[in-house]
Amino acid sequence: MRPKPLIAAAALFPLAFGLVSGQPVQAEPTLERPYTDHAVIQRNKPVSLAGLAAGGSAVDITFAGRSLQTQADKDGRWQAMMEPVPAGGPYTLSVEDSDGRLELTDVMVGDVLLCSGQSNMEYPVYRALNPDAAVSGSEDDKLRLLTVPRSTALTPQAHLPDGAGWAVSGPDVVRDFSAVCYFTGRQLRADSDVPVGLIDASWGGSQIEAWLPAKAMEPLGIHGAQLGLLESYRKDPEAAMASFGETWESWWREAHGSTPWASTSEDADWNPVPETFPDWKVYDDPETENHYGRLWYSREVELTEAQADGAASISLGLFDDTDATWVNGHFIGSTSSWSDHRTYNVPQGILKPGSNTIMINVLNTYGQGGMMGPGEAIALKFGNGNTLPLGDDWQYRVVHQPDSGGPRPPWETVTGYTAIQNAMIAPLAGISLKAAIWYQGESNVGRADEYQPLLQALMDTWRDYFGKDLPVVIVQLPVYGAMPDTPVDSGWSGIREAQRKVALSDPQTGLAVTLDAGDRTDIHPANKLLVAERVSRILSILMEQTSGHEDGASPQSVAFDGNTIKITLPEGRYKVIGSNAPNAFEVCDTSGVCAWADARIEGRQVLVNLQKAADPREIRYCWGDAPVCNLFTSADVPVTPFQVEVPAR
Repeated sequence: MRPKPLIAAAALFPLAFGLVSGQPVQAEPTLERPYTDHAVIQRNKPVSLAGLAAGGSAVDITFAGRSLQTQADKDGRWQAMMEPVPAGGPYTLSVEDSDGRLELTDVMVGDVLLCSGQSNMEYPVYRALNPDAAVSGSEDDKLRLLTVPRSTALTPQAHLPDGAGWAVSGPDVVRDFSAVCYFTGRQLRADSDVPVGLIDASWGGSQIEAWLPAKAMEPLGIHGAQLGLLESYRKDPEAAMASFGETWESWWREAHGSTPWASTSEDADWNPVPETFPDWKVYDDPETENHYGRLWYSREVELTEAQADGAASISLGLFDDTDATWVNGHFIGSTSSWSDHRTYNVPQGILKPGSNTIMINVLNTYGQGGMMGPGEAIALKFGNGNTLPLGDDWQYRVVHQPDSGGPRPPWETVTGYTAIQNAMIAPLAGISLKAAIWYQGESNVGRADEYQPLLQALMDTWRDYFGKDLPVVIVQLPVYGAMPDTPVDSGWSGIREAQRKVALSDPQTGLAVTLDAGDRTDIHPANKLLVAERVSRILSILMEQTSGHEDGASPQSVAFDGNTIKITLPEGRYKVIGSNAPNAFEVCDTSGVCAWADARIEGRQVLVNLQKAADPREIRYCWGDAPVCNLFTSADVPVTPFQVEVPAR
């Protein structure tokens, strides 16, 4: 039977092609989106192709025994659409114009899964529980992996970052790949027996705002000022940085009543920084060994008239996590990252002959912190190319006041806005996917009210990019932190609740409940296989391959029955672990005061007892950073934590 022809498409993907601007005319054709040797293309869905070729040239495309021709415009841009292709391969994908031929080999057609989020999605297989068997048994010619390199951009990009490429599953590749993504993909392979492609686009420490395009956030009215400053930065970085510096200084003056950046290290008691630039908790200083918050760092540097004349740049090495830097009282830059070397411009007129002061404020809230060096990376570079090493004679001073956060520039990496999405997700726009997984929220703890609309905006964006019916699984945050012995407010519970509500309101979004896969002392729990099993089950339910609760057994109704509140869970069987009654239920009254409440389970109903004088407003279950909860489904999955309003009597 003769194969169906491919369909040329001159203007089917305005979104993806809006990303290409100012590209030079190519000497040979190119392909955008994640197409390299060993790639996997989604089966049974239209496949978009786009790239650059010789201006005005005919472009011939062949794939899977099919061929089509399209035309590049005068600037060399071309695009095409092929009809759905069934699972199979390996195939060769070739693109030929008047100047040359691009040929990709070993391309498969199957199911493609996008995995995205922060460090718990990034968490590699070799650090998960029992990694040896997983790594050694990972050879599979029909399982392909693509790790999107960490990168940021001020505008949406058409191409993935340099170094992005598909690889065939095997020990050398799987070892460092996302554990949740790999284990889920391995299960998908076992269930479907078709080729599977896994795309890991994740970045530890990233907040959700970094993964959203500006146009998705603007209608929410949440981060208008930050988005405005980001737009200013695109047009004039130095002016925007100066504006941010004024905001930072104003915040500090209001919070602390001082202006340290305008001082010198001779104005207060300072201590020498060890030459190895270690974590400040090992400075052999009682003030820093258990310190989380801020330190000031300072160094004096003597310059000649020739050195002080003109603009310069300063390299400061690594910091953990966030620095704000001044030279002679002038704000020159701020970054939040533990992996990016700092280099800031020092505009003309800031340096001066004689003594100059470099002042740096560093914030750390988790793990190691401070000025991390190395010393050989720290230097002033002058306009004539000469450098002045600055890797010694640094001093520090502890900030004892409790920290209130402080502003951060919106163009940063993990704590910024849009930049990760521009570089790591936007280039994928237009491809078809089987499904997607989102495992993030830790960096948004404490901002749950904002998180829910942002998370829904992310779901909507992905469906604009990858198909309106895209199934997405949200991995709900596990336990971490303090175990509540009294009812308390909880930032972690707030994010879990936002995740639950988005999944409940979105028919194509499911919730993988992972409370029991957490570790209250480790924000990076190692049991990623259990997480992947939960994700795989929810994916199967969303794809209507199995039955079950895709939203984590969320309450279906809440009603009064005398002095009892009756909570009805979805159809199914439930059980209590380690007791004859479910625990961790709270009743909150109209004044906001919450108290533990006795409960019992009858079938799929939970009956919560009320005190006669109680005036209930909400029922909370399993609330707290690391609560101990004992209500499970018959499949040994915890019932999702929840907070629901109680109807009026």
